[in-house]
Amino acid sequence: MASREIDFGFVASPAGEPGLSDAALYQEILADCAHGQALGYSTAWMIEHHFSDYFPTPDPLAFLSHLAARFPKLGLGTCVLVTPWYQPLRLAETIAQLNMLTDQPLHLGLGRGTAKLEYDAFGIEMDESRQRFEDVWRIVERALKGGKFTYKGPMLEVPKEIELRPRGDTKKIHFYGAIGASPESAHVMADLGLPPMQTSIGNLEKQIETITAWKARAKERGLDASAFRYPIMINCIVADTDDEAVRQAQTFIPRFQQAQVDHYEGDKDHYTYLKTYKAWQNVFKSMKERANPANIPPWCEWQLVGSPSTVMRKTRAFVDAGFNIFLLHVATPGVPRERRHNWMSRFAREVAPEFSSAFAARAAKVA
Repeated sequence: MASREIDFGFVASPAGEPGLSDAALYQEILADCAHGQALGYSTAWMIEHHFSDYFPTPDPLAFLSHLAARFPKLGLGTCVLVTPWYQPLRLAETIAQLNMLTDQPLHLGLGRGTAKLEYDAFGIEMDESRQRFEDVWRIVERALKGGKFTYKGPMLEVPKEIELRPRGDTKKIHFYGAIGASPESAHVMADLGLPPMQTSIGNLEKQIETITAWKARAKERGLDASAFRYPIMINCIVADTDDEAVRQAQTFIPRFQQAQVDHYEGDKDHYTYLKTYKAWQNVFKSMKERANPANIPPWCEWQLVGSPSTVMRKTRAFVDAGFNIFLLHVATPGVPRERRHNWMSRFAREVAPEFSSAFAARAAKVA
């Protein structure tokens, strides 16, 4: 039986054919949002990065404020806000303000960031990220509850009693905690009351382990795991045949892998001495290998890459694993608009109706 509780959104990131200016790349984001809204996708999710060619959208909440006015049917999401870089009261204010400017849900993924060059530029010690993440979240969470408060944490504090403005109903704001290379982070996020946001890493068993560990810890903390949503960011390439989809992946994905290695400086030794980031050593090693097109086919196995029937089967596997929000990532470096929109269209029309009543209704109207 097809599930009718699955949300499909898309990653709204600055991507296009090589050589586009930053201004042109931002127009590509707007084009993807117009296309996604027309197709019925639920949410546009924005990435945060700084100081390099790798998805240069440094202020997702400001960009989402623009999208709220321009595409009022789209929910708004982040994947993710790197909270250790923020002044927490300013972050809480900006979230509260954005919440007032849209009638749609806000899905805010929060993370601690992985790029040393960004931490260095902001003058923040990278190994302090875990505690900073907790302090920022505690302040934001408390501020959005309303009323006057103070806070004192190990690294950050709100010494003067204040009340957040603007006031408003925050029930449509949903927060998630990003979990990258370490399933052990599931306990950390459960302790903070943040459901896990994951990225498809080519190891579904580990991702199931992460959800299972989170739910077990959440139960210990008195949380109802069934009340939460479980998002995953996953690459999507839909073609007539599996072989054709893999060939397209071999054309476009190596550039994406190399862009990650370059931005995160994954070929340097940072991750050998950063205590809370050691698990990333193997992740960047794999990315470097996948910069070679010959190594892309195994990566495709646990991405939504293939014919419509294959992508439907793979989507079902992730749904059965417990994921119920999909962030389709089609806008990676070098992918032209025509190709991105083709993948989005085919997924919306040939795959999503099996899992979503909203997409099924659209498909029935077209038929």
